[in-house]
Amino acid sequence: MKKVLLVGGAGYIGTRLSNTLVEKGYNVTVVDNFWFGDFIDERVTKVKKSLWDITVDELKPFDAVLFLAGLSNDPMAMFRPDLNFIENSSAPVYLAFIAKQAGVKRFVCASSCSVYGYTKNKTLNENSPIKPSYAYGISKLQCEQGLTTLEDDNFRPILFRKGTVGGWSSKMRYDLVVNTMLKSAFTTGKIIVNNPKLWRPLVDIRDVIQGYELAIEADLGVTGVFNLSGVNLTIGDLGKQIHSALVDRGYNIELVINNNPDVRNYKVSTSKIEDELGYKAQYNPLDSLNEVLSNIDPLTYDFSKDIYYNINIFKQVLANENTNNRGFGTAR
Repeated sequence: MKKVLLVGGAGYIGTRLSNTLVEKGYNVTVVDNFWFGDFIDERVTKVKKSLWDITVDELKPFDAVLFLAGLSNDPMAMFRPDLNFIENSSAPVYLAFIAKQAGVKRFVCASSCSVYGYTKNKTLNENSPIKPSYAYGISKLQCEQGLTTLEDDNFRPILFRKGTVGGWSSKMRYDLVVNTMLKSAFTTGKIIVNNPKLWRPLVDIRDVIQGYELAIEADLGVTGVFNLSGVNLTIGDLGKQIHSALVDRGYNIELVINNNPDVRNYKVSTSKIEDELGYKAQYNPLDSLNEVLSNIDPLTYDFSKDIYYNINIFKQVLANENTNNRGFGTAR
């Protein structure tokens, strides 16, 4: 029974991943500040503390350490770019550094397809040129570079450039594009597409969990950066699919198409993760939509809670806590 530590394991992805792993028999520990509450199975060992307070000795028992913490999106990164670079660049590299000192061989880190920035509609792989131009993507790229520097025969990091995640978690988010479109449909009666031509790689949360499980179990010969995603869609096509699915369910929803500029446009290949980890996406955005709808009644559901929007909780924490110029180790 492998012992797995999830740092930042109480967020949207971490909560469902923790619960899935413990259900499958893993010995799971979560370290988190629990900004968003606690929706984790009681069989998981939970430690409320900052990443920065973790010691080398505390890491020695673990077979794998997973970093799922950090500031999770562009609004958070732009609201406090200083903390963005601490949380998304320095924190994971520091955690990896002490994990390596502790003798942990497998380190799995949450990066993002945001590192690709704005591209000319080309399908990108892990060797494609990348040059992000905004704080969130730059910080993720810095993280990748730091972890790659630490890699050797005894320390084998796997870094996941994840597409935009959608679907259900008991610690829910509605600030991700599939989930946001659903929320908008039932709070405004409209699905709003800001730019229909922009490409995004999209992935269901269940496929993300598949990727993490494969990384935990992978032979130590496997290491490096992997695109972890499902399908590539334009935002316009995604909006049409979700609109059609909701109309077919009998809901009266309007589709609004705008043409606002954006600094992100990318689609990615998953050939490497399929070849080296045996990953295969099982779900599409409509599967994500349907799973959310199977867990809520959208006509009576309260979408307004701050807990569903990471930037709202982030602002509250900054207002209420003295950070002493240090990071938090918060969950995604």
